[in-house]
Amino acid sequence: MIESPPRRAVAARPAPGRTAVGLVAGLVLLAAAAVPATGPAASAASAASAASAASAASTSVYRTMPTDPTAVVLGSEQFPVHGDGIGDDTASLQAAIDEASRRGGRNWLGNIVGGARDVTVGDGGGVVFVPEGRYRLSRRVDLHASVRVIGFGATRPEFHLGEATPGFQEGTESFLFTAVRRPYQPGAARTFGNNDTFGTGLINLDIRIGAGNPAAVAVRFSGAQMFLLQDLDIHVGDGYAGIDHNANLIQRVKVHGGRFGMLAYAASPGWQTTVLDTTFEGQRDAAVKLHTDSKLSLIRNRIAHTPAGIVATPGQTQRLYVQDSVFEDIAGAAITLNDSDSVPATEEPELVRAQNQLNVVQTGVAGVGALLTTAPSGRTWAGPGPSYLVQDATLGLRVSDALGDGERRSDQVLVSATPAAPASFHRLLRSDIPLPPPSDDWVNLAEFAAARGVTVGSGTIDDQAIFQQAIDQHDTVYVPMGEYLIGDTLRLRPQSNLIGLHPRQTWLTLPDGHPAFADPDRPRPMIQTPPGGTNQVVGLSLDSARQTAGSVHVLWQSGAHSHLADIATQFVKWAPEETDPDDPGAGDPGYQYRGRHKYSFWVKGGGGTFANIWSVAGWADNGFLVEDTAVRGRLYEVSVEHHEHREVVLRRVRNWELHALQTEDHIYGWRSQAVELDDVHDVLFANTVFFRVATVLGPYPYAMGIRDSSGIVIRGTRGYRPTNVANTRWGATIADVATGRTVPELDVAYLAVGSANRQPAPAGLYVGLDEPRITVLPGRSGTAVLRVRNDGPGPVTGLAVRAEAPAGWQTRIRQDLEWLPNGQAATATIEVQVPAGAEQDGQIPLTVSYTRGGHRLEIPLTLQVRTGGDNLARDAAVTASSVLSTNVALNAVDGNRTGGRWISGSGDPSPTLTLDLGRRATLSRLALYSGVTGSGALRVRAFRVEVLIEGTWRPVGSVEQNIASPANVDLSGAPAGVEQVRVVFTEPSPTDGLARVFEVEVYGLR
Repeated sequence: MIESPPRRAVAARPAPGRTAVGLVAGLVLLAAAAVPATGPAASAASAASAASAASAASTSVYRTMPTDPTAVVLGSEQFPVHGDGIGDDTASLQAAIDEASRRGGRNWLGNIVGGARDVTVGDGGGVVFVPEGRYRLSRRVDLHASVRVIGFGATRPEFHLGEATPGFQEGTESFLFTAVRRPYQPGAARTFGNNDTFGTGLINLDIRIGAGNPAAVAVRFSGAQMFLLQDLDIHVGDGYAGIDHNANLIQRVKVHGGRFGMLAYAASPGWQTTVLDTTFEGQRDAAVKLHTDSKLSLIRNRIAHTPAGIVATPGQTQRLYVQDSVFEDIAGAAITLNDSDSVPATEEPELVRAQNQLNVVQTGVAGVGALLTTAPSGRTWAGPGPSYLVQDATLGLRVSDALGDGERRSDQVLVSATPAAPASFHRLLRSDIPLPPPSDDWVNLAEFAAARGVTVGSGTIDDQAIFQQAIDQHDTVYVPMGEYLIGDTLRLRPQSNLIGLHPRQTWLTLPDGHPAFADPDRPRPMIQTPPGGTNQVVGLSLDSARQTAGSVHVLWQSGAHSHLADIATQFVKWAPEETDPDDPGAGDPGYQYRGRHKYSFWVKGGGGTFANIWSVAGWADNGFLVEDTAVRGRLYEVSVEHHEHREVVLRRVRNWELHALQTEDHIYGWRSQAVELDDVHDVLFANTVFFRVATVLGPYPYAMGIRDSSGIVIRGTRGYRPTNVANTRWGATIADVATGRTVPELDVAYLAVGSANRQPAPAGLYVGLDEPRITVLPGRSGTAVLRVRNDGPGPVTGLAVRAEAPAGWQTRIRQDLEWLPNGQAATATIEVQVPAGAEQDGQIPLTVSYTRGGHRLEIPLTLQVRTGGDNLARDAAVTASSVLSTNVALNAVDGNRTGGRWISGSGDPSPTLTLDLGRRATLSRLALYSGVTGSGALRVRAFRVEVLIEGTWRPVGSVEQNIASPANVDLSGAPAGVEQVRVVFTEPSPTDGLARVFEVEVYGLR
């Protein structure tokens, strides 16, 4: 008999025989408490600091660890360590990680890409346990795909990079821990994790970077679903950054110091990252720096004691969502994003009305320069006082009363906030994720079964009876790694908890074709929780097998304080009975499977928190169904993919929040809509990605279809794709399936349906320059206009603007109002006088000060001043009196100062170059680059600059006895309105009479 492939695996090769799994203890996704704060640094922020100090740092959440031959234990006989912070433990740690990956490769549990894409082993990874201790590291440590490193003990273990360790002094990519793409295979190249790297984690550990390692980055964390950074303290010190890149879920992490706390990118392959219950403090430049299209959801985060909070890289788009967080003691702006018109524009502005999206909801701000600044314009929005609660702030397209008769759109920044005492902010950081039961109280399922003469977890016999007996007798059952056949529903009691360590190595599986799960009209779950329960189910994967059309992975009826997290299903991309001949074969993920299942995750009458879930059994009717509930529910970082008809369905639901929901239609699943809502009210979708891959076979008219629903708020979406428009983008973001009305824009910062009366009131102060950069020629003056708008509450008094000019410069300010009632605006004119000898551009720091509610407040801005103007000669029309060979005149205005040259012809004793600037201009200077590369011997010795005025060439400057390149000529005395410039070479060369010119630059203003 030929053994068929494992049901989760998609490789063509047969699975090897499995053996019984031993004992292991641990918890992968733990409940988060409020994030602690440090001491105050400013009077306005001190109360917030004290209020947010809710828990002790470095609390170990795994205190005990039973033995398990499946896991690897650092410090065991095979992997000896010093553990004293002095001896080098790098080699043993890397060997332990390699071994954990090898074990996952051999057992094929959780395999997705094994047998395909040049991976000949399973990729389900494994676990390395680290006892408490201090482990010195001296070089990069690679975390292979799906390997999780977990600390345990009364105190957390600490990995310490020794002071001034070689290799961590230069650059910005000296990583201490790095998530890599593939399972361990000797001799194979190691590349960074990407869109087919799943499940890697660092958990319950501390990382400390010693002094003298300025290039060090604690963790490079790039990959796709099920990635997890959890319960870490990262002390960066004078290193570069704590976290570089990001993937899926970062929870209860504290990053101290460093130049940056986190360098954020779009999680591979473009999804969001959710950061829960996390602190960034004491960074030298900024807490978070946003890079390429990062999509961050920051919930219950604290950012403190740093010059800047969250800062965007210039020229990049960002989608940022912040909720229930606190910014305190920040010298600059809490958030700095790019102006949407400063980033590359889409060719379809009607579908993407603004390039950036920002939402800030229920967030406290104290002792901060401003809430939001956009660059490079410098436009700034401050709150209504020194300490305030932001109820609603948005940047990007805002669609109010969507699908209704009063539908309206705005691209303006909105800030709605109220003054609030910093002491009140502690409530924002209270986590809604319950703490885990103490590990001392867990009952290990394998030990429980062995005491009764039963072996479980082999994947060969039905484990349901002994599993259910353990649940009936004990509140918390720990499930060691292995595969457990479940021939009937596991029914949890109200206080029951199921705890797993590693979802891709810990599987509950249905026997294929089991009659109890055959009837789709009578759906039957693998796991069922009771109404109102406080259940916690974490760290497991569920496989409903093939011929089980009535199966449901989970029926969840638990209450608001329950928790389902770190859960995955079998990996299946839906496909019809017949596939195209060129489709991926059996060795590539998914397409050989057939099945018709009822649901995957079914929440009926329940709620609670749901985090880091991957619902990817595409043959189910839908991947996440919620119905008949008003119990509060919160989703964090949930990925629902590959289903034929619907990804997420809500029916008769109230009071839910879905954060960082990601859906994906794939190839034959093109008929699937992302979200279906029926009789749904007061539900939030925050920072969603509705994705369609390039291979889908057809279009779909909308991502979200709704019927009889109200109070639906979407804060941030990504649904636009610029290529293959027929199939890979949605026809609209949302549609009312009864009326046919749609919102066609595919990237929306805020969209509200059925909430016409919930209009936020603007608050705070807006300050902005009409032009953030002006050009003033030396010896002349220029002006800039500053605008101030008071959005309330109440009047602004004592409005004043002051400027700090560079040495030798002069400024004068004229403003029209010092008192601004609510809703009124004022202007100030800043006149800048640049000295005649100025050669460098300058900056004018501006400070807008005002009084509101008895508090004197300030907003800083910067006016950029260019003193040389633009190079008007670049690509100008140019003619030469003569040319040597192919060294044409155009080479002198092509922008290349060291490349191709214009060379005058022999026999031309006084060659000329004539430039037509195209329009009249006021000139400031000319720079001429001449000679040959790397030599000063053949530079132009003397030349004269002339301008054409009323048909006559008039000299305006000259150079004699030149030995420089460039040679500069002051043209500030030239008449205004010049259109043509001529350079006359009176001594072209010291030797042969040829003028050799790399480039002519003429600076000025048109």
